[in-house]
Amino acid sequence: MKKLLLFLLLPFFVHSQGFINRKLLKSLNKIDSNQIRAHVEYLADDKLKGRMPGQEGYQMAVDYVSAQFKSMGLLPAGEAGGYTQKVRLRRSILKKEGLALRMNLKNGESKTLEYGAEYLLFPHPEKTSVDLSAPMVFVGAGFDRPEMGFNDYKNIDVKGKVVVVMKKIPDSLAANVKLHLNYAATTQEYAIRNGAIGILTCNYITTTAQFKAQANTMTSTGQIASMNENQKVVGSISHRGLPLQIAGSISIKMLSDLLKAEGLNFEKIGERMDRGENVSIDLVSTLQSSYTTQHEDFISYNIIGKIEGSDPELKNEYVVHTAHLDHLGIGKAVDGDSIYNGAHDNASGVACALEMARMYTNLKKKPKRSVLFVIVTAEEMGLLGSAYFASNPTVPKFSLVADVNTDMPTIIAPLESISALGAEHSSLSEVVAQAAKALKLGVEPDLEPKEGRFVRSDQYSFVKAGIPALHVKYGSKTSVPNFNLLESVKKWREATYHKPADGFANGIFYWSAGRKYAQLNFLIGYLVAQNPERPTWKKGDFFEVK
Repeated sequence: MKKLLLFLLLPFFVHSQGFINRKLLKSLNKIDSNQIRAHVEYLADDKLKGRMPGQEGYQMAVDYVSAQFKSMGLLPAGEAGGYTQKVRLRRSILKKEGLALRMNLKNGESKTLEYGAEYLLFPHPEKTSVDLSAPMVFVGAGFDRPEMGFNDYKNIDVKGKVVVVMKKIPDSLAANVKLHLNYAATTQEYAIRNGAIGILTCNYITTTAQFKAQANTMTSTGQIASMNENQKVVGSISHRGLPLQIAGSISIKMLSDLLKAEGLNFEKIGERMDRGENVSIDLVSTLQSSYTTQHEDFISYNIIGKIEGSDPELKNEYVVHTAHLDHLGIGKAVDGDSIYNGAHDNASGVACALEMARMYTNLKKKPKRSVLFVIVTAEEMGLLGSAYFASNPTVPKFSLVADVNTDMPTIIAPLESISALGAEHSSLSEVVAQAAKALKLGVEPDLEPKEGRFVRSDQYSFVKAGIPALHVKYGSKTSVPNFNLLESVKKWREATYHKPADGFANGIFYWSAGRKYAQLNFLIGYLVAQNPERPTWKKGDFFEVK
């Protein structure tokens, strides 16, 4: 009798815990590859001119996605009862006039540095002018994660000082962690946390030509950040804003000269860092600098729609599906074509997300948690739209439980296996395994781990906010005879990625793979929305926010 009762209750138990029943799997067939194709065809049309944020073509894309949300029956979840969230983007350009940096060295020498050869500065996104005089402190690699063995700020006072950093990242770290630590904003954040008012970084692998090119970029095109209504930086992988007065880089030779003036040896310091020793030390040398920044603001938009959950309590929590709407606009012509349509990157990801949203709205029984579809701007400018939403969500921040990001599915061949970038950092790995098994897809580790792709798309903005996230990419499995999928993708990417060749008319698309990709991402989000337990970071994981 007990066995019979368990058998009768099993379908209910499986569904209530967020597992997959046959009825749900069958309903996934409603995801339509023809709809995905139609979305890509519109979003990658020349009339949208590459969907550059702040331009008319991008606004056309915003209007299209908003109309799709409305027609599907998604609830508006943006600002003022609508589907959009305004994102202020600021381009900051360093002015050459009056630009100066001088070091008063311990040996008595007062050295005026040459811009582009010995130093470069990032334009300040929050201030138009800076005039600074401050002591300096050398803080090794400038990392502050004691629980992970990074303790460069231990027993040293940097309050009101400029920290000098030698960017050396241990080779033993995973590529995702290495790239995270390599972002300028990461080391700036550690400096700010400890009270510094400036940071100068020396990257020992940067060539003279690369250093000069970056310096020229700061005074020509500058940098872009997303700003909140108080004119404070919200999103940037390059500058964290105030209280930093100055942020930039110095050349290898300049750091060597600075350390030599302090009686220290550049090479020996590097060797000690390689051994894991703490090399942080107060410097007698001081710094003086002045510069001005020109700001140019423009407005773009995220688009946000909601499917309300069915559980009275859990409907106040949200699973987020993201995809970026922007691309590169109009640029350098290649073979007579100057429109960077971004059909694969990321019209295809948005198209899959739209079909996933339609799938949710067609469910007779909605999942327990609510679901947000957040189609973001300015990913190509540095994940700025997703960073803005993750910092200023249109729902309570603590209510966000996970992000499933949809970016450039690369649907150029049948989809038979996947890599879920970042899933290994959290309990989302179990969800991915379950969803993939239901769809008869193989699951593989990251096929290009050195690329650090987990921290290079919009899911990274949620990770930094402490929210478990992932991004599904193609695996290597293929049943096509004499076909090397990885080699094919590599050649395709070299010819297409961030080029005018990424268009609709002459592009390679395997629409049934887009359908399978949408089914998988939907199922991952649905399972998280159904499970009463929130996703959690793996204990002790580097990206776990305590």
